[in-house]
Amino acid sequence: MQLQHLLPHQLQQAIRQGWPLLVPAGCIEYHGPHLPLGVDTLIVEELCSRVARRVDAVVAPPFWYGPTGYAVTGPDQGTVDVSTERFGRHAKDVLGAFWDIGFKWIIVCQHHQSVDGPEALAIRQAAAEVAFEKTLAERGKGWWGRNPLPVDDNVFERIQVWPSVLPPADKVATLSDHAGFYETALILGARPDLVDLDRLGMNAPWYTHASSSSARRATQEAGARMWSAMVDAWVDKLAALTKPRRPTPKDVTITGLF
Repeated sequence: MQLQHLLPHQLQQAIRQGWPLLVPAGCIEYHGPHLPLGVDTLIVEELCSRVARRVDAVVAPPFWYGPTGYAVTGPDQGTVDVSTERFGRHAKDVLGAFWDIGFKWIIVCQHHQSVDGPEALAIRQAAAEVAFEKTLAERGKGWWGRNPLPVDDNVFERIQVWPSVLPPADKVATLSDHAGFYETALILGARPDLVDLDRLGMNAPWYTHASSSSARRATQEAGARMWSAMVDAWVDKLAALTKPRRPTPKDVTITGLF
Protein backbone atom coordinates (compact mmCIF):
# COMPACT_ATOMS: atom_id res chain seq x y z
CA MET A 1 0.00 0.00 0.00
CA GLN A 2 1.30 3.45 -0.89
CA LEU A 3 1.42 5.88 2.04
CA GLN A 4 0.13 8.75 -0.07
CA HIS A 5 -2.89 6.69 -1.14
CA LEU A 6 -4.02 5.63 2.33
CA LEU A 7 -7.24 6.85 3.89
CA PRO A 8 -6.89 7.71 7.60
CA HIS A 9 -8.59 4.50 8.79
CA GLN A 10 -6.27 2.42 6.58
CA LEU A 11 -3.24 4.15 8.06
CA GLN A 12 -4.46 3.48 11.60
CA GLN A 13 -5.03 -0.18 10.75
CA ALA A 14 -1.47 -0.48 9.42
CA ILE A 15 -0.11 1.12 12.60
CA ARG A 16 -2.17 -1.14 14.89
CA GLN A 17 -1.05 -4.24 13.04
CA GLY A 18 2.61 -3.23 13.08
CA TRP A 19 3.12 -2.99 9.33
CA PRO A 20 6.64 -1.81 8.45
CA LEU A 21 7.09 1.41 6.46
CA LEU A 22 9.43 0.99 3.48
CA VAL A 23 11.16 4.19 2.37
CA PRO A 24 12.98 4.24 -1.00
CA ALA A 25 16.00 6.57 -1.16
CA GLY A 26 17.78 7.54 -4.37
CA CYS A 27 18.93 10.37 -6.60
CA ILE A 28 19.02 11.82 -10.09
CA GLU A 29 22.29 10.84 -11.77
CA TYR A 30 23.63 10.12 -15.26
CA HIS A 31 23.62 6.39 -16.05
CA GLY A 32 25.05 6.32 -19.52
CA PRO A 33 23.26 7.06 -22.78
CA HIS A 34 20.95 4.03 -22.51
CA LEU A 35 19.37 4.38 -19.07
CA PRO A 36 17.15 7.00 -17.37
CA LEU A 37 18.52 9.49 -14.86
CA GLY A 38 16.45 8.05 -12.04
CA VAL A 39 17.89 4.51 -12.10
CA ASP A 40 18.84 4.38 -8.42
CA THR A 41 15.46 5.63 -7.23
CA LEU A 42 13.48 3.58 -9.72
CA ILE A 43 15.18 0.41 -8.47
CA VAL A 44 14.44 0.98 -4.79
CA GLU A 45 10.91 2.19 -5.52
CA GLU A 46 10.22 -0.92 -7.59
CA LEU A 47 11.78 -3.18 -4.97
CA CYS A 48 9.67 -1.75 -2.15
CA SER A 49 6.51 -2.02 -4.26
CA ARG A 50 7.22 -5.66 -5.11
CA VAL A 51 7.97 -6.50 -1.48
CA ALA A 52 4.72 -4.83 -0.37
CA ARG A 53 2.82 -7.13 -2.74
CA ARG A 54 4.21 -10.09 -0.79
CA VAL A 55 3.96 -8.85 2.80
CA ASP A 56 1.83 -6.37 4.74
CA ALA A 57 3.79 -3.14 4.41
CA VAL A 58 3.34 0.53 3.56
CA VAL A 59 5.57 2.16 0.94
CA ALA A 60 6.45 5.83 1.40
CA PRO A 61 7.20 8.27 -1.44
CA PRO A 62 10.94 8.16 -2.16
CA PHE A 63 13.73 10.52 -1.25
CA TRP A 64 14.47 11.52 -4.85
CA TYR A 65 17.22 14.09 -4.52
CA GLY A 66 20.08 12.47 -2.62
CA PRO A 67 23.71 13.64 -2.75
CA THR A 68 25.76 12.37 -5.69
CA GLY A 69 29.01 14.30 -5.33
CA TYR A 70 29.02 14.67 -9.10
CA ALA A 71 31.08 11.47 -9.09
CA VAL A 72 30.00 10.38 -12.56
CA THR A 73 29.19 13.60 -14.41
CA GLY A 74 28.35 17.21 -13.76
CA PRO A 75 24.97 18.87 -14.23
CA ASP A 76 25.50 19.05 -17.99
CA GLN A 77 24.49 15.38 -18.16
CA GLY A 78 21.51 15.77 -15.87
CA THR A 79 23.09 14.79 -12.56
CA VAL A 80 21.70 16.60 -9.51
CA ASP A 81 23.85 17.08 -6.41
CA VAL A 82 22.77 18.43 -3.03
CA SER A 83 24.49 19.17 0.26
CA THR A 84 24.89 15.96 2.26
CA GLU A 85 24.43 17.92 5.49
CA ARG A 86 21.20 19.57 4.38
CA PHE A 87 19.93 16.33 2.89
CA GLY A 88 20.56 14.66 6.24
CA ARG A 89 18.57 17.35 8.05
CA HIS A 90 15.69 16.87 5.62
CA ALA A 91 15.85 13.10 6.07
CA LYS A 92 15.81 13.56 9.84
CA ASP A 93 12.67 15.69 9.66
CA VAL A 94 10.90 13.14 7.47
CA LEU A 95 11.97 10.10 9.51
CA GLY A 96 10.96 11.92 12.68
CA ALA A 97 7.52 12.53 11.22
CA PHE A 98 7.18 8.83 10.37
CA TRP A 99 8.15 8.01 13.97
CA ASP A 100 5.48 10.40 15.26
CA ILE A 101 2.86 8.78 13.03
CA GLY A 102 3.54 5.59 14.94
CA PHE A 103 5.31 3.18 12.60
CA LYS A 104 7.08 0.50 14.67
CA TRP A 105 9.51 -0.32 11.87
CA ILE A 106 10.89 2.19 9.35
CA ILE A 107 13.16 0.57 6.75
CA VAL A 108 14.99 2.81 4.29
CA CYS A 109 15.91 1.03 1.05
CA GLN A 110 19.23 2.21 -0.38
CA HIS A 111 20.77 1.42 -3.77
CA HIS A 112 22.81 4.49 -4.72
CA GLN A 113 26.39 4.00 -3.44
CA SER A 114 25.04 1.25 -1.14
CA VAL A 115 24.95 1.69 2.66
CA ASP A 116 28.36 3.33 3.06
CA GLY A 117 27.98 6.22 0.64
CA PRO A 118 27.25 9.80 1.73
CA GLU A 119 23.50 9.47 1.20
CA ALA A 120 23.11 6.33 3.32
CA LEU A 121 25.46 7.64 6.00
CA ALA A 122 23.42 10.84 6.25
CA ILE A 123 20.23 8.80 6.61
CA ARG A 124 21.81 6.50 9.20
CA GLN A 125 22.96 9.47 11.26
CA ALA A 126 19.51 11.02 10.97
CA ALA A 127 17.95 7.73 12.09
CA ALA A 128 20.16 7.50 15.18
CA GLU A 129 19.42 11.09 16.17
CA VAL A 130 15.69 10.60 15.71
CA ALA A 131 15.71 7.42 17.82
CA PHE A 132 17.47 9.08 20.76
CA GLU A 133 15.75 12.45 20.59
CA LYS A 134 12.23 11.07 20.19
CA THR A 135 12.71 8.51 22.95
CA LEU A 136 14.14 11.14 25.28
CA ALA A 137 11.12 13.36 24.65
CA GLU A 138 8.70 10.48 25.18
CA ARG A 139 10.30 8.84 28.24
CA GLY A 140 12.34 11.53 29.95
CA LYS A 141 16.01 11.85 30.85
CA GLY A 142 17.71 8.66 31.93
CA TRP A 143 15.03 6.55 30.23
CA TRP A 144 17.39 3.69 29.37
CA GLY A 145 19.31 3.81 32.64
CA ARG A 146 16.31 3.10 34.85
CA ASN A 147 15.43 -0.41 33.69
CA PRO A 148 16.47 -2.96 31.06
CA LEU A 149 14.45 -2.64 27.90
CA PRO A 150 11.87 -5.38 27.23
CA VAL A 151 12.91 -7.63 24.37
CA ASP A 152 10.03 -6.34 22.24
CA ASP A 153 11.11 -2.69 22.66
CA ASN A 154 12.84 -1.94 19.37
CA VAL A 155 13.85 1.67 20.04
CA PHE A 156 17.43 1.13 18.83
CA GLU A 157 16.28 -0.75 15.71
CA ARG A 158 13.13 1.10 14.82
CA ILE A 159 14.71 2.97 11.87
CA GLN A 160 17.08 0.93 9.72
CA VAL A 161 18.85 1.34 6.37
CA TRP A 162 19.06 -1.77 4.18
CA PRO A 163 20.79 -2.19 0.81
CA SER A 164 18.66 -3.13 -2.14
CA VAL A 165 20.73 -6.30 -2.56
CA LEU A 166 20.82 -8.19 0.73
CA PRO A 167 23.47 -10.93 1.24
CA PRO A 168 21.21 -13.85 0.28
CA ALA A 169 20.70 -12.24 -3.15
CA ASP A 170 24.26 -11.16 -3.89
CA LYS A 171 25.09 -14.25 -5.93
CA VAL A 172 22.45 -13.21 -8.44
CA ALA A 173 22.59 -9.41 -8.20
CA THR A 174 25.21 -6.92 -7.03
CA LEU A 175 25.67 -3.30 -6.02
CA SER A 176 29.15 -3.01 -7.58
CA ASP A 177 27.89 -1.76 -10.91
CA HIS A 178 27.00 1.57 -12.45
CA ALA A 179 24.94 1.50 -15.63
CA GLY A 180 26.52 -1.83 -16.52
CA PHE A 181 25.06 -5.32 -16.78
CA TYR A 182 23.29 -5.43 -13.42
CA GLU A 183 21.58 -2.04 -13.34
CA THR A 184 20.67 -2.32 -17.01
CA ALA A 185 19.14 -5.76 -16.46
CA LEU A 186 17.20 -4.53 -13.43
CA ILE A 187 15.65 -1.66 -15.39
CA LEU A 188 14.96 -3.98 -18.32
CA GLY A 189 13.22 -6.32 -15.90
CA ALA A 190 11.03 -3.57 -14.48
CA ARG A 191 10.75 -0.75 -17.03
CA PRO A 192 12.00 -1.92 -20.44
CA ASP A 193 10.33 1.10 -21.98
CA LEU A 194 12.99 3.29 -20.34
CA VAL A 195 16.00 1.44 -21.81
CA ASP A 196 17.57 2.08 -25.23
CA LEU A 197 20.52 -0.29 -25.77
CA ASP A 198 20.99 1.09 -29.29
CA ARG A 199 22.47 4.20 -27.65
CA LEU A 200 25.48 2.20 -26.45
CA GLY A 201 27.90 3.26 -29.18
CA MET A 202 31.69 3.27 -29.26
CA ASN A 203 31.82 6.44 -27.18
CA ALA A 204 29.74 5.10 -24.31
CA PRO A 205 31.37 5.60 -20.87
CA TRP A 206 33.81 2.92 -19.73
CA TYR A 207 31.59 1.69 -16.92
CA THR A 208 28.86 0.66 -19.35
CA HIS A 209 31.10 -1.76 -21.22
CA ALA A 210 33.61 -2.99 -18.64
CA SER A 211 34.49 -6.61 -19.43
CA SER A 212 33.08 -7.89 -16.13
CA SER A 213 29.84 -5.92 -16.41
CA SER A 214 28.92 -5.02 -19.97
CA ALA A 215 25.52 -3.42 -20.32
CA ARG A 216 25.19 -4.95 -23.77
CA ARG A 217 24.80 -8.40 -22.19
CA ALA A 218 21.84 -7.34 -20.08
CA THR A 219 18.47 -8.98 -20.73
CA GLN A 220 14.99 -8.87 -19.29
CA GLU A 221 15.38 -12.49 -18.25
CA ALA A 222 18.49 -11.69 -16.22
CA GLY A 223 16.67 -8.78 -14.65
CA ALA A 224 13.74 -11.03 -13.71
CA ARG A 225 16.10 -13.41 -11.90
CA MET A 226 17.66 -10.52 -10.00
CA TRP A 227 14.31 -9.09 -8.97
CA SER A 228 13.15 -12.47 -7.74
CA ALA A 229 16.24 -12.98 -5.57
CA MET A 230 16.20 -9.43 -4.20
CA VAL A 231 12.51 -9.52 -3.28
CA ASP A 232 12.81 -12.97 -1.67
CA ALA A 233 15.70 -11.74 0.50
CA TRP A 234 13.76 -8.67 1.63
CA VAL A 235 10.62 -10.66 2.38
CA ASP A 236 12.59 -13.15 4.47
CA LYS A 237 14.41 -10.45 6.41
CA LEU A 238 11.21 -8.51 7.10
CA ALA A 239 9.53 -11.69 8.34
CA ALA A 240 12.41 -12.30 10.75
CA LEU A 241 12.41 -8.67 11.88
CA THR A 242 8.70 -8.40 12.62
CA LYS A 243 8.33 -11.85 14.19
CA PRO A 244 7.34 -11.55 17.88
CA ARG A 245 10.35 -12.02 20.12
CA ARG A 246 10.56 -14.19 23.21
CA PRO A 247 12.97 -13.36 26.03
CA THR A 248 16.06 -15.54 26.33
CA PRO A 249 19.02 -15.43 28.73
CA LYS A 250 21.01 -13.81 25.93
CA ASP A 251 18.39 -11.08 25.54
CA VAL A 252 18.53 -10.32 29.24
CA THR A 253 22.29 -9.92 29.04
CA ILE A 254 22.08 -7.62 26.04
CA THR A 255 19.48 -5.35 27.60
CA GLY A 256 21.71 -4.90 30.62
CA LEU A 257 24.63 -3.57 28.62
CA PHE A 258 25.12 -0.54 26.37
